[in-house]
Amino acid sequence: MEEKLIKDNICDTKLFYFAFFSIAAMTVLGGAAISPSLPSLEKHFSYVKNIDIIGKFVLTTPALFVIFFSPISGFLFDKFGRLKLMYPAMIVWSLSGVAGFFLDNVYHILISRAIFGIATAFVMTGSAALLADYYSGAKRERAISIQGFYTSFGGATFLTISGFLSNINWRYPFLVYLLGLVVFFLASRVLFEPARKFPNKAKPKEESTDESFHISTFLPIYFLGFCGISLYYIIPTQVPFFIVDVLHKGGELVGISVAVSSISGAMSSLFYARVRYLLKLEKESMYCIGFSLVGLGFCLIHIFHSYNALLLSLIFIGSGYGIFLVTNASWLFSLTKDSFRAKAYGFLASSYFLGQFLSPIITQPIVEMINIVNMFLAIGIISLLFGIWFFIEVRLKNIKTAES
Repeated sequence: MEEKLIKDNICDTKLFYFAFFSIAAMTVLGGAAISPSLPSLEKHFSYVKNIDIIGKFVLTTPALFVIFFSPISGFLFDKFGRLKLMYPAMIVWSLSGVAGFFLDNVYHILISRAIFGIATAFVMTGSAALLADYYSGAKRERAISIQGFYTSFGGATFLTISGFLSNINWRYPFLVYLLGLVVFFLASRVLFEPARKFPNKAKPKEESTDESFHISTFLPIYFLGFCGISLYYIIPTQVPFFIVDVLHKGGELVGISVAVSSISGAMSSLFYARVRYLLKLEKESMYCIGFSLVGLGFCLIHIFHSYNALLLSLIFIGSGYGIFLVTNASWLFSLTKDSFRAKAYGFLASSYFLGQFLSPIITQPIVEMINIVNMFLAIGIISLLFGIWFFIEVRLKNIKTAES
């Protein structure tokens, strides 16, 4: 009991927060850290056949490997524990990430990005499982909120740094991944392997069904995860073209725009738990607010063709995205047991990266059919329909509660 109290106190210290939640900021980098250097990278390897396609694969390859390896990592974490897999994954993450700085063969860079994606799957799934192990109840939701803040704010910060480094040379943004070694050093000093409860295998099968992992239980969460990320990734994949081709603004404003949405997501994540408990809102209400804000933002982009209006729209979209992410994680962890927590999150991480990867594939045909401005309206209406759906669920739930 005394040991548990000591560990609980450690989990609430500022040093622990910084070290632990910085791991979440690591995972958000993914391919994003090198996106500012892609044009220069393609120019450097211009002698390679189909470099315009291969260059894009340098950015998207990690996402593909995260999709496949997140569920696998979840099974391994639940079987062998957290830190004995997490620590090596963090080291591999940094080394494979920074490898692009030294390699001068684009195919070797692709191999390093594949290894990087596998390591990202392990780091992301492991850190999420640890969060649910370390915290419970209201503390867990607050921790998820802080993690969301670190993820969004860290992403905006790293992208800004990468943008400046890419102006020096296309290789320099790869050096950002060295920060993973710093995070590993801090984490190895404060993290501890959590004590977990496992189902009693001696019990009859029918008595232990609650301790079994059934993917069907989590399918609504995975579906919403895929939809939410697909909607959000319209910002980095389509908004830059809107800024340049429709608003006729310079490319330098693209980075600012993406950063605005990220910072908005960070702030809404940070205050999520406080607002939800103050107003006593259920998860359905939070989904309603989140999707409605995203829908409103996209509709405003369609209506007002000005950069200031775009920034306001991105604040709405980023805020809705932050609310959505925390709600999704909170709902998933409320349904998981110690014995399959990492498995459950592994599939959620896959749904996120699948949404990230397929978002431009889904939206680009719409752009070609009805143009980019009308695409924003269509996506805004779809988001608002999600919001209305959850509003109806809230109303029906309140009616049932009143009747009972």
